[in-house]
Amino acid sequence: MQSKYQQKLKREESVRIKKEAEEAQIQKMKAIQREKSNKLEEKKRFQENLRREAFREHHQYKTAEFLSRLDTELPDRSTRPVAFPDPQSSTWARSRAYKDSLKEEENKKLQKMKEEQHQKSELLEYNQQQQEEARTKIHQAEHRRVNNVFLDRLQGKSQPGGLEHFGGHWNMNSGNSWDV
Repeated sequence: MQSKYQQKLKREESVRIKKEAEEAQIQKMKAIQREKSNKLEEKKRFQENLRREAFREHHQYKTAEFLSRLDTELPDRSTRPVAFPDPQSSTWARSRAYKDSLKEEENKKLQKMKEEQHQKSELLEYNQQQQEEARTKIHQAEHRRVNNVFLDRLQGKSQPGGLEHFGGHWNMNSGNSWDV
């Protein structure tokens, strides 16, 4: 009886240790996913700041260029200033449009990766919950089985002529219930 109880304790301990190891692994995976997400967000912020800085510098350059052109043309107010298309400006615009499209594609990829990570995390939590429920059901079934065996033994001892276990053999006539 005591060795069975010890075996049961050992099994429960091993199940508990296994469960803790699985939980630690899940937490580790979640931490890795969070770290990846944070890195992606930081990269996104960095690129946005670079883009803004480049735009600000370009805007300052174009403003200064426009003002210098205006200054050179101001003394002659009789003629209107004619705007010449600047080939550098159109090249910049094409370059900026290309970079913006690349950035948009990258943002879409990042968003998709985030969604996939979120789905993986939810699936992992669902699987963990299912495993926990299965373990609980198994544990409850084992508990019921042990209780039923115990109750059957108790009931067998309390009934006259019931089954009792003596020396490795079941005895139908214990307790002298058949003697008159």
